[in-house]
Amino acid sequence: TVSGNRQKVASRRPATIALSHFSWPVATHTFEYARFIPKTSQTVTTSTSAFNGSYALDARTRDISADVLDGSGRLRILPAAYWATTTPPERGLFCVRHGVYCLATEELVAYLRDAIAGRSAIEIGAGNGVLAEALGIPATDNFMQTWPKYRSSYEGAGQACVRYGQNALGLDAQAAIARYDPAVVIAAWVTHRYDPSEHGRGGNEVGVQEQDVIAGREYILVGNERVHRSKPIWAVPHSIIYPSWLYSRAVNGTRDFIARWKTK
Repeated sequence: TVSGNRQKVASRRPATIALSHFSWPVATHTFEYARFIPKTSQTVTTSTSAFNGSYALDARTRDISADVLDGSGRLRILPAAYWATTTPPERGLFCVRHGVYCLATEELVAYLRDAIAGRSAIEIGAGNGVLAEALGIPATDNFMQTWPKYRSSYEGAGQACVRYGQNALGLDAQAAIARYDPAVVIAAWVTHRYDPSEHGRGGNEVGVQEQDVIAGREYILVGNERVHRSKPIWAVPHSIIYPSWLYSRAVNGTRDFIARWKTK
């Protein structure tokens, strides 16, 4: 039980963020930390539909930015041993303040490099581009968080937008695959395309048509059990692992995963 004053955050429907002037489908994870930025040092309790319970911020919750950002403000790729010294609220607070979703570790980079095994590869939804840069592959993204319609929604929810990497090319997944024809597609915390006929699955109206991504190539997805549980491609045969060296903004108590699809 957290004593003292509490600032509560209203829960939201997982599939749609409704605003006063429009409503648009959005990924549940996008607002997993909605309004999770404390304005004072007092304890803050948050609870949203993406949480499994509540997390509290207090004076013991460290700001880890100085440890994990380089001199230019880009996310550093650190060993998992560092992230093991942090708490979910600390990771979440950092991520929501800096528009970060996947906290790439040295171990994740090594795993993906081995998985690519010298084949042609790209990253879609690459965001800050640090993972693709570490792998030496093209980073691509549709830059949706720069679009006024979406940017205002993120900012209105107290959520920092992604700082897209200078190495990221402005291509959505379909265009990126058409341009590079890769043997392997890497993605971390991407959202599937919203389908009105399957409203309960949520998604994003400009999300990725993952059924097309997996056609004829290997697709490797890094994500979180609860946040990404509703993806349609789970119906397609795949393999999945839950390494201890995966870290992210998730605070829902479920595991992060690496899933792989390989179709002919």
